[in-house]
Amino acid sequence: MEFTDPWGGVAFVLVVVAAALALGALAQRLFPADVLRDGHDASGGVLAIVGTLYAVLLGLVVVDAMVRFEQAIDVTQQESNCLANIFLLAERFPEPERSRVRDRCRNYAAQVADEEWRLMQTARMSVNARSTALAITTSLDTFEPVSEAHKIVYPLMLEQMRDLWDKRRDRANTVRYGIPAVEWVALLIGGAVTVFLAGLFSVGSSLLRWLLTGLLGLVIGLNLYLVSLFGYPFAGGLSVSNRPFLLDIGIFESNFEVRPDEPRAAGSTTR
Repeated sequence: MEFTDPWGGVAFVLVVVAAALALGALAQRLFPADVLRDGHDASGGVLAIVGTLYAVLLGLVVVDAMVRFEQAIDVTQQESNCLANIFLLAERFPEPERSRVRDRCRNYAAQVADEEWRLMQTARMSVNARSTALAITTSLDTFEPVSEAHKIVYPLMLEQMRDLWDKRRDRANTVRYGIPAVEWVALLIGGAVTVFLAGLFSVGSSLLRWLLTGLLGLVIGLNLYLVSLFGYPFAGGLSVSNRPFLLDIGIFESNFEVRPDEPRAAGSTTR
């Protein structure tokens, strides 16, 4: 994975903290201090319920986003592994099937690593890469295994081709479906209500009141930022890298100098 925009996260959290401070100030301005003190018991009970519900909701969404990100990493790695396996198994087949399969593997890896990875940042997939993936799965439609070696390798190749298409489809689903808008609405409204209720408590020291409200906004902002980071695995400041496909390209070109920490990519992003 690649983390490329730390300052964007700082700005995001600062905006949430500023919004929390503004909401806290609004709550203090709407009600006199004596009214706030009289309502401490009621405000505390409501805050306990709302705060607990919001903490559970926020925690579940953060965990779901992290799981989504880990699954995206696994799917990408598995897809690249299938592609490499297909390329290596093709060595066992005669011509022209061998060259046909290998050429399509090379084209697919290049299209995914260069063209499709940029498109995925805008929730799109490459039509060219999709066509090449389909071509890979149909590369052996006219091949009839005759020798015992071919009869052993042929079903293994078909299984890898099927897995390649399945993993590609899983990756496409992850690209197209991020965090639903309704979840963002619930998180933002829940956070605003929680901060507003916390602002209804009357504290003698203004500095302490600002500090408590700011810390509450900081915690909420950090968690919302985690949701935005992990909820969109192929876009944003933290994203899944195309390095597995770059390593496939190195295998196809017999270029074993391509290392995981130094990907070789002609004008491509490593996101």
